Amino acid sequence: MNFLTIMSAAVFAVLGSLHLVYTLRDFGERPRYFRPADRSLLPAMRKTTTAIGPNGRDYWSGVLGFNLSHSIGVLLFALFIVVTAQYQISWLKPILALVGAAFAAISWRCWFRVPMLGSLIGTALMVAGWVV
Repeated sequence: MNFLTIMSAAVFAVLGSLHLVYTLRDFGERPRYFRPADRSLLPAMRKTTTAIGPNGRDYWSGVLGFNLSHSIGVLLFALFIVVTAQYQISWLKPILALVGAAFAAISWRCWFRVPMLGSLIGTALMVAGWVV
């Protein structure tokens, strides 16, 4: 395993870890990171459910649950990069490169600049580490 691959996994691990910490902090009464910018919307999010699960949890719990599972997914992605490099699982490399590129595209379209840049850098390091 080379330095570039380790750095790639580290980028995704840092992004996933920060996302996890921010999400866990938002479980309190005064969420800070994933709350809507318009603070008047949070009480409504806590009172309503989604159309797909009208008898389920409130919408805000769904947002937090999604963010928790997303954090775990990004951390597992970082682990897959390490395992793939360590055991030279060549068939998994193009899949991981596509997933990294998908994270960057989704970040560009749906999220914000930091995860987009992190995903681009992490994916470029991963591919460069496998090519070298």
